[in-house]
This record gives sequence, structure tokens and C-alpha cells, in this order.
Amino acid sequence: MVNLQPGQYQGAVSGIMSANGLLIGLTDYVRDQSASFMHTHQNAHLSLGLVGQMVVRRKSHAGLKATIEQFSYVHAGEEHQTSLVSRVGKNINLELEPQFFVRYALTEANFSTLTQTPGASLLMLKLFRELHFADRALIDNIHDLILSTLQPQLNAIRKSPPGWVPLVKQLLSDNWDKELSLDQIASTADLHPVTVSKYFRRYFGCNLGEYRRRLKVERALHLMNSTPESLTEIAYTCGFFDQSHFIRAFRETTGYSPKRFSLRMAR
Repeated sequence: MVNLQPGQYQGAVSGIMSANGLLIGLTDYVRDQSASFMHTHQNAHLSLGLVGQMVVRRKSHAGLKATIEQFSYVHAGEEHQTSLVSRVGKNINLELEPQFFVRYALTEANFSTLTQTPGASLLMLKLFRELHFADRALIDNIHDLILSTLQPQLNAIRKSPPGWVPLVKQLLSDNWDKELSLDQIASTADLHPVTVSKYFRRYFGCNLGEYRRRLKVERALHLMNSTPESLTEIAYTCGFFDQSHFIRAFRETTGYSPKRFSLRMAR
């Protein structure tokens, strides 16, 4: 079994940066050149596919379970194997060193569910953008981005959220392309609309409108990465009114326009 050292991945690693307990970098893959073998990593890490699609095979008691994962979390020491579905791939990796967990009294459990949290993958795009605006506050900005993304989960751990929160989360996730009214959402949760509106930010980390935009942009990112559809087609598929609405929402959420992001990923 190969245990990859900090900053090591099966592809070609570039632009890696150390940020007080974090390692952030890009990895480029070519299907016929990136050897695929079972391995582990010394550190836990989050990985977002910016270009192409990756199959991740994880070892469990039932054998190898293979799934296509655009946003992955790999535990320290977890046996797994990765292979490209597409011809080429590019990932951004956020590697979590032990001192980062100690510094903020966090555990791997705080991060492992992020990949199932709607909108959380956009954290990786914000980190990617921060790397291109390096200044004296860069490390603090990166730490703040990560902790603010984790905040709703940390709140939930400290005090269990009410039963309506997972119901609303599932409803919005299942209907990401629909404009559900506040009354419809409240009805599903058997609550008064004022209650949902008042406590939504506490348990979701943002207001309802921003949460919906995150879901749509996250879906758009997936389509940009996995289909040949034009940006105009993706905009309408993801429920944006028009191209300008899509561009504005994508820029507000990620810091990039869709076109600029696509061009940067093509480099």
C-alpha cells in the first residue's frame, strides 16, 4: 500500500501553497498517464473537480465501492483509488494538517459531511480565487472562509437543530430548480413562514435567497464540468431568468464570471 506524503497526489501537482496547517494546490490528470492504484494519504483532504470527472473507489468491508465524485473528502489513511472518466482532469485540493484541527478544536467529522452539504463545494472555488489575489491577509482570509463554511455545522453539533431543518434542507435540495414560496416551505415543515424566515440563517448560514443561488450555481458548475452544453443552455437548465442573471449569480457566489472561469480552467 502506497501512503502519499503531504502535497502528493497521483497527478501533476502545481501551485501548492502552505497556509498554517493547510496545503492548497492544483492537480492535473491525464487518463493514460496518471497511474491508478490503491493508496492512502497522510493527511485528510477535500478535493473538487474543476475539469473532467473522476471515479473514486473506496475500500470498505463490502469491498470496493466506486462512484463518480466531483466533490470528495478523503480521510487520513483511507484506502482508495481514483481514475479519470474524461480524457483530462484538474482538481483543487485542500489538505488538512493535524495542527489545523488542533488550532481550532476541530475533528475530521466536522469536514466529512461537507460533501453532502449543498453549496459547500463553492468554498473550493473561493479558495481557488484567493490564490490569485495573494496578499498579506491571504492566510487569514483562507482560514476565515473555511471556518465560516463550517459554522452552521458547528452550531448544529453544539445544539441539535430542530426537526424542521433537515426537512427543509431536503426539500430545497430536491427542488433546486423550482421557485418554492416561503409558504410552501413552511407548510412542509409545519411551521409559520415567519419562523422559517427568522431562523433560516442560523441553521443554513445564509438567507433563503442566497441558499437557492448556491444550489443553482453548484448545479451549473457540475454541468460546465460534465456536459458540452453552452453557458446559455446551462443558465436556462439551472433556472436562471437569462444569461445576465446567471453571470451575476455565478460572479457573486464564486468571484468569477462563468466565461472567465471556463477560460481559466482550460489553461
